[in-house]
Formats: sequence, C-alpha cells, structure tokens
Amino acid sequence: MDEVHIMIALVVTGFTLLVTGFSNRNQEWGVWLISLGMLSMFAPILLKMYWELG
Repeated sequence: MDEVHIMIALVVTGFTLLVTGFSNRNQEWGVWLISLGMLSMFAPILLKMYWELG
C-alpha cells in the first residue's frame, strides 16, 4: 500500500467515526467516537510530516 492509500484509509475511517459518534452523541460512547474521529482526521497530517521530515 502506498502513502496515498494509507492517507485515504485514515480519512475515511475518521469520517466514519465522526458520523457514527455524531449520530449517537447523547451517549458516552458516541462522544468518544467523535474524539477518535477527530484524532483520525489529524493523523494523515502528522503521518505526512513524519514521512517528509523524519
């Protein structure tokens, strides 16, 4: 798998977590899914920085 596919997988996973968490935001696990989705959306940025700088 090349870099683009890894980044697309992270973004799609993040969107899925955000949508599922937002749909169930009145429950505690929904808020945790929103948090994980937000972290997953920042992961491609950090991963690209790691690949380019490190």
